[in-house]
Amino acid sequence: MAQPPVAKVLVVGSVNGHLAEFFAKVKKLDAKHGPFSVLLVTGNLFADRSLEGEDEEIGSLLRDEIAVPVMTYAIVGDRGLPRRVSERAARRSGEICSNLAILPGQGVLQTSEGVRIAYISGRYGSQSTAAPQAAQDVGGSGDGVEGAGAGSAPANGSEAEAAPADGSGVEDVATTDLSGEPGDTSSDVVPSCFDGLAISDLLAQVASENEKAFQKTQAQPSIDILLTFDWPYGVVPTPFSGGPAASQPATQFASNKVSLVCAAAMPRYHFAAGEGIFYERQPWRYGNRVAVGRGPAAAPHYTRFVGLGSANESKHGKQRWFYAMNVQPLHNASSGTAAPGSVPEGCTANPLFRFGKLGKALDTRILPKILAGVDGNGDDSDDDGRHPSAGGQGRRRAAPPPLSYVCHSCNQPGHWISDCPTKDQQKRRRTDNAAPPPPDYVCRGCSKPGHWRSDCPDDGDGGARAQPTDALAKCWFCLANPDVDQNLMAAIGDEAYVAMAKGALVVGGAASSGFEGFASPIPGGGHVLVVPIVHTDSLRRTREGASEEDRGLGTEIDRWTAAITALFAEYDCVPLAFETSRCLPHVHTALQMVPIPKAKAGAVRPTLEELCAAEGLAVERGYPAAPRDGYFVVGDPDADDSLFVHIPRHAKGFNLELGRRLAATILGVPAREHWRQCVVAEAEEARERDRFIAAFAKHDFAR
Repeated sequence: MAQPPVAKVLVVGSVNGHLAEFFAKVKKLDAKHGPFSVLLVTGNLFADRSLEGEDEEIGSLLRDEIAVPVMTYAIVGDRGLPRRVSERAARRSGEICSNLAILPGQGVLQTSEGVRIAYISGRYGSQSTAAPQAAQDVGGSGDGVEGAGAGSAPANGSEAEAAPADGSGVEDVATTDLSGEPGDTSSDVVPSCFDGLAISDLLAQVASENEKAFQKTQAQPSIDILLTFDWPYGVVPTPFSGGPAASQPATQFASNKVSLVCAAAMPRYHFAAGEGIFYERQPWRYGNRVAVGRGPAAAPHYTRFVGLGSANESKHGKQRWFYAMNVQPLHNASSGTAAPGSVPEGCTANPLFRFGKLGKALDTRILPKILAGVDGNGDDSDDDGRHPSAGGQGRRRAAPPPLSYVCHSCNQPGHWISDCPTKDQQKRRRTDNAAPPPPDYVCRGCSKPGHWRSDCPDDGDGGARAQPTDALAKCWFCLANPDVDQNLMAAIGDEAYVAMAKGALVVGGAASSGFEGFASPIPGGGHVLVVPIVHTDSLRRTREGASEEDRGLGTEIDRWTAAITALFAEYDCVPLAFETSRCLPHVHTALQMVPIPKAKAGAVRPTLEELCAAEGLAVERGYPAAPRDGYFVVGDPDADDSLFVHIPRHAKGFNLELGRRLAATILGVPAREHWRQCVVAEAEEARERDRFIAAFAKHDFAR
């Protein structure tokens, strides 16, 4: 049995400028201890604006005159980003130069080896005082490598909270939650902080990743690495820290909010740079219910916390500023195999005692309970410290769900399932089968009102065009929806239209340069969607010749794909065309087309087989036998054939980004896998659309 991939990861604390010198050090580390798969910066990458020569060095970095030897992802510390860097990151989905991307805001990043990295930038600040983010969201065993450097001076803080005590009477250190006051008032710098909504968004993403991991491997949690700037409140000092008490750090800016994030995410590693000093705490384990793998080989889960010094500019003296490790992704835990191994010796109890009541990995069922404390004290009490059962106004309500969330009880957005207004009606139905559904209930099977999901009369038929309903009036792709994004429209035919992809995987570059990372030679980038005009949940029937209407749609889609293929060929590219269909009537299907260099056409099949093997899936020759089973299909440009991956009915763990992941892997840009991290401003979308329309005009048969 093949061993799962192991990623060699290098993590550093604050860099604080001197970028040429820093990346030269990284090059030496990479030669000596690498090669590293990825470099992570968990502090301030850039210097204070008063540093002499900083402007010139930033210019050199943006012009690619400073070599970045390893693919690098940097969160934003408390200082924020220089304005030029912020604007470049916003325009280029986080990328500021070759091999270097900024991770403002919060999110979950996955590397090509499957390492999941959760991150949240800045210091905590309440919503009323939070400064704007620096840019738009862009959207194993541990083996420490000795290194020397200098720590960074922490920024000035605000009021300190009183330190609570745990059950053993050991008092925790004082914590400081900054309220977002900028440490640099230069007009060229945007301060960085996060608030309760950012925490809620990150934990919702973590819960989603945990559920996907569980569906695939029965293993949770899924987060390998957590990056924050502030330390979590509670990690020091403890009786388990090792070494004399005098050698243990006294944290100045530890944060309850970071403790909550760490306790809920349960990462295998947690790195923070806010104190500017090095400290590696003994790992702590979670309860017996939290394990990696399944069956007799399941291993209890644990977390290592590492605080890192700064590469230079330290008032703390010489501090270790980097940490290297081999990471076997938790995501690859499979039946009978626990990754990355047994719990190390010396594991302690969970020091985040205020949040230690969480007895299992975070998922969407318990997410509302965790989010209820985000803007309170961070535990199960209200703002006044009282437990809900002791009287008062009761538990603080959870943050509202994201716009994409749809209640699985009533099929309506706007509330969590635990707050569903039809909950009592459906509960009564379990004892009275004659009770009809409420007027606003829409069956998830056929998208029609008037009956419960279990009584759906259309439950056996699938793959057809869904009938329009009120629920479909909000469909992103239906032209009948007045809110459809016209900004992305590139061409419209009789049966289908062509639109630019939201959060495109590739962007337009210089045609003479060919492909450079995710810079495509095709004007506008060329990542497009071919979408049926009538709401359609699957293109399968257009291929199997069901009705004249379906065959007509299939014929026009073929004409659009041929026209787009002809455009790509002018730039020595071929299309990677794929469709993901779960045969759900409320989901409008689309054929995505991403250009790849013609020289890489032969990589499509082996890359897909490798990705599928890692997920326990197989590449098939045709559609699934059951008409209601979903599928992923991609054209093999090297063999003029189609490759299929079957999605069994009711499957919840399938990666709906498989097509993007395939393209990102072939192009070597794993950070572009998720479309939300690639979204740009509408003005930039319009410019890319216009460039594509101009180049595509001679192939557009509908003009």
